[in-house]
Amino acid sequence: MIDLELLVGAGDFWARAAQDIARARRRLYVQAMTFEGDAAGRPVAAAIAASPAADRRVLIDCYSLHVVSDRFVHGPAALLNRALRDEVRATRAMYGEMAKAGARVRLTNPVGPLFWRYPARNHKKLIVADDVAYVGGINFSDHNFAWPDFMIRLEGAAAADLLARDFEATFAGAPRPWRADLGEVQLISLDGRSNARGFAPVMDLIESARVGITVISPYLTFPFTDALARASARGTPVRLITPFANNKPMVRDALLAVAERVGFEVRLLPEMSHLKAMLIDDEALVVGSSNFDFVSLAAEEELMAVIAAPALIEDFRRRILDPALAAALPAGAWRPSPLAAHASELVLRLAARRVHGARFAPRTAVDWDG
Repeated sequence: MIDLELLVGAGDFWARAAQDIARARRRLYVQAMTFEGDAAGRPVAAAIAASPAADRRVLIDCYSLHVVSDRFVHGPAALLNRALRDEVRATRAMYGEMAKAGARVRLTNPVGPLFWRYPARNHKKLIVADDVAYVGGINFSDHNFAWPDFMIRLEGAAAADLLARDFEATFAGAPRPWRADLGEVQLISLDGRSNARGFAPVMDLIESARVGITVISPYLTFPFTDALARASARGTPVRLITPFANNKPMVRDALLAVAERVGFEVRLLPEMSHLKAMLIDDEALVVGSSNFDFVSLAAEEELMAVIAAPALIEDFRRRILDPALAAALPAGAWRPSPLAAHASELVLRLAARRVHGARFAPRTAVDWDG
């Protein structure tokens, strides 16, 4: 038996997770792509350091060494930004403090010479505290905490044990793909190398949809838009919700160009949002770390859950979808210029070739050595 709880917003998520972390006695595993030494990240690190769990481990993707506060830290602008440099130092010091407190801290997937492995990120967000687990999209940083997002809390040994084993495999530098059916929840782990097969259950749901599909994501791209286009062509209503104030406006512009050609309904949220989910036929809710984009399918390690629990789906609709639609601009309120749309699509197609090759990059984890 798995108890499911939808936690909307970083505040509600962290308040609940902090309690579970404090209660953990056997194991505490924490994993994020972004983990920064700011007002959001420091309390998480302090909770890990203070946890009484016998086995405390932390996995952070190497992305956090190179991108802080949503900015690349190695360019000229970053070198002249004292506040950013201070946060970079604080982030590295925070990792060391967790290690000194007895937690085992490792970083996944170093980028390699000339950043050639950069697209091969470990994009998972996960907490396992004894027999409770959290999956979803929230990273530990101020900007991530400020963006609308959510996590799913799963309470039950069956789910927690599976997710703990996934964490342990990644911690050992040997991530593996797997899928497990747990009644109303199907868990899916992607290893970044065989993701096309791993995404098959999601693609099958899209291909069989008849009542309607609603996708909310900041970065939706092909090949998911291709599958959604096929659904639309056979008469299945498709609605997309994405932020207008996108931190990657090129992705937004390319998505709007596709939507106009195919006939999707697109609703633009005025502010940046990190929400990502897919509701199919009001019966299956796909959630987790994936943005449903070409990077996710080609090269990133991801964790997803396909949920068929009516109560949670209704809660999702009431607390996330309905407020998002109420806040969104009217359909057709804005569109990019034809030149911007064409350029965006072209750049993303070229980037996809680079990302596709990254699936062959080594998947490793290395100890934090300060």
